[in-house]
Amino acid sequence: MNPLNSFRSRETGCDRRSAAAKRLAGAALASLLLSTSVTVNAAESPKYEWSGEWNLRFENLVNPLFPTTSPSFHQHNQRLSSKFELKGSVTWSNIQLVGAFADSRVYLDNDDPTLGRSQVNTLEPVQFNVGWLGDGDSSSAELRMTKTSVGRFVLDHGSRRLLGSGYFRNALNSFDGLITDWHWRDWSVRGFYLHPVSRLPSDAASVDNNDRAFDKTESERLFYGLYAESDDKTWHLQSYWLNEDDSQELRTRNRQLLTVSAQYTSPKGSEWLTDVELALQTGTQRQTTSNSDLKDLDHQAWLLYASLGKMIDSKTSLSAVLDWISGDNNSTDNKSNGFDGLYGVRRFDYGPTEVYRSFPRQNLLGIGARMVSKFTGKDNLMLHYRAFWYQKTPTGSDSFLGHQLEMRWRHQITKPLRLEFGSAYMFKGDALAQGNYPDDTAYVYSGFRLQF
Repeated sequence: MNPLNSFRSRETGCDRRSAAAKRLAGAALASLLLSTSVTVNAAESPKYEWSGEWNLRFENLVNPLFPTTSPSFHQHNQRLSSKFELKGSVTWSNIQLVGAFADSRVYLDNDDPTLGRSQVNTLEPVQFNVGWLGDGDSSSAELRMTKTSVGRFVLDHGSRRLLGSGYFRNALNSFDGLITDWHWRDWSVRGFYLHPVSRLPSDAASVDNNDRAFDKTESERLFYGLYAESDDKTWHLQSYWLNEDDSQELRTRNRQLLTVSAQYTSPKGSEWLTDVELALQTGTQRQTTSNSDLKDLDHQAWLLYASLGKMIDSKTSLSAVLDWISGDNNSTDNKSNGFDGLYGVRRFDYGPTEVYRSFPRQNLLGIGARMVSKFTGKDNLMLHYRAFWYQKTPTGSDSFLGHQLEMRWRHQITKPLRLEFGSAYMFKGDALAQGNYPDDTAYVYSGFRLQF
C-alpha cells in the first residue's frame, strides 16, 4: 500500500493544503533520489536491523467506571488483547528505509460497546518511510539537518500527553507525510507536516470480528507543527496545528486548533524529581459532528501537570502529582473551553485505558501521590493514588469523581520476557455513583511482553 495514495483532489481549502503537501513530499523524495546518485558509495554494504515484540494481556472489570443506563453495558466485562509488532530498517550510506507491521486483535470480550478501533487493527503497516540522513562531516555546524523522511510514521514527543504512539493501548497511532529533523546549538528540532491515519474497518461488527482493512488518511484532516528538545532532555517545547474539514466520507467538529506546550523535567540522576508541563490551546471548533451544525465556537483551553518528588532511597521514588485541565459546563455560550488531548495517551496519568477506560484528558482536577520502586534488579513496582473532580460542572451537579488506587508490578524473567500484573479500584464519588452500576469499579489485568 502506498501511504500517500490518500491525498485526494477536491476544491476545498484543505485540499489546497493537501496538494501543497504532495508537492513538498514529492520534492523531498526527488531530492533524496537525486542525492543518492551523487553520494552513495557503490562499494558500501547496506546495514540491516530488525526487532519485534508480542504483548498479550487479559483484563477483567466489575462495574463500568462511567454512569450508564444502556443495556449494552454489562456489570462484568473481560478481554484478551494481542499485539504483535515487527520492525526493520535498511541503511545504505545516507539512505534509510524503515518499516513496521503491527497486528492488534481482541478476543473474549463480552460484546463490550467500548471496543473500537483503538484496540483492533489487524495486520497493518504502521510505519513505512524513506529518509535522507544528514552528512556526518557537518557535525560541528551550528545548524545541521540530521534526517528528513517521507512516508508513514509512529511518533512519541516529550511527555506523550499531546502526541504518542500508545504502549498500553492495543492499537498504535500513525501518520502519513513529511518529517525533517535538525540540530541547532543545544537543541534537537523537528518539523512535520502530516495527515493522521484513520484505522479501518470502523463498524462495530467488523471490529469485534478482528476483520482486516487497510487504514487510510483523509486530506481534510491535517496535523503539522514543531517539536524541540534540549540536549540534556530537560526542556521540551511543542507547537501543533490541527486543521480539519468535513467531506462526504468524514464527519468532523471542524477543529482549527493551535496548541503550544512547554515541559521541564529535572536532569537524570537528580535527587529531587520535578516534572511540570503547561499547554495552551486556542482556535475554533463546532459543538458536534452533525451536518446541520455550522457554528464555529471560539476555543480557549489549557492543561497543567506538575509533580514533585524525591528519591527516598537508591531504588525508590515518591512524588506528589497534580492535574488541572480546563472543561466546559455551558453549551449555550458560543464558547468552547474543554481541552482537546489531540493524539496523546493517558495511561501513565489516569490509570489503565482499554477495558477500564480511565478519564479523558479534559475537564479534570486530580491530586495524589505516586511511588515507583525498582526493589530488585528484575522487579518494578508502581503504586498510585488519585482523587478526581470535574474542573467544571453544570450548576447543581456533583463534581467529585472519587478516589482511585492503582498498582502495577513488572517482573523481568529473562532479558526478552517480562511479566506484568496490575489493578485499579475506583471508590466512586457522587458524580460517578449513578446509572445501572453505581457501585465501585474493580479492575485487574495480567500479561507478558516478549521481545526479539
